[in-house]
Amino acid sequence: MTIFQIFYSLIRARLMSSIQKDLEILALRSQLAVLQQQIANRKISKPRLNDRFRRLWLFLSKALPNWRSALILVKPETVVGWHRRAFRAYWRRKSQGGRPTISAATISLIKRIYKENHTLSPEKIHERLLTLNIVDVPAPNTILKYIHDKRKPPTEKQKQSWKSFLRNHAKGIWASEVEPAVTR
Repeated sequence: MTIFQIFYSLIRARLMSSIQKDLEILALRSQLAVLQQQIANRKISKPRLNDRFRRLWLFLSKALPNWRSALILVKPETVVGWHRRAFRAYWRRKSQGGRPTISAATISLIKRIYKENHTLSPEKIHERLLTLNIVDVPAPNTILKYIHDKRKPPTEKQKQSWKSFLRNHAKGIWASEVEPAVTR
């Protein structure tokens, strides 16, 4: 059944009276009962269900409150299985992308930034890459992979003490407390 046929049958059903709908349902159910009997007696093989039929019943299972009672060709567990399979396929397709690859230019830029200033942490390199408007900036943990082998622990001269911190940032500090405040 095409979408046009489904749309046409919906419009036709809206224009039919209640008695006409009931008579059509009776006619369709009688024909379905004959088919069920022939399938049970193995005179005809079970019909092969295509993807459109499965999608229709996935939709109907969500739209109709009593969809289980309307099923005749398949069991309700089969429709639930179709839904689970569709759900798994959706998330499998969605998660296939994985992490984006890091370009060689970005890796060389990370190494160059680190070479220029060894005291920069991966977080600071990440921030610097963001300010440079690099597309798909890697996370700090990924940046660490590219600078980890060259990173050495800082020497005593490289470590910044409070005295050197205050001296370096004296212009930006507008207040400091020398004596601790006693609180009770």
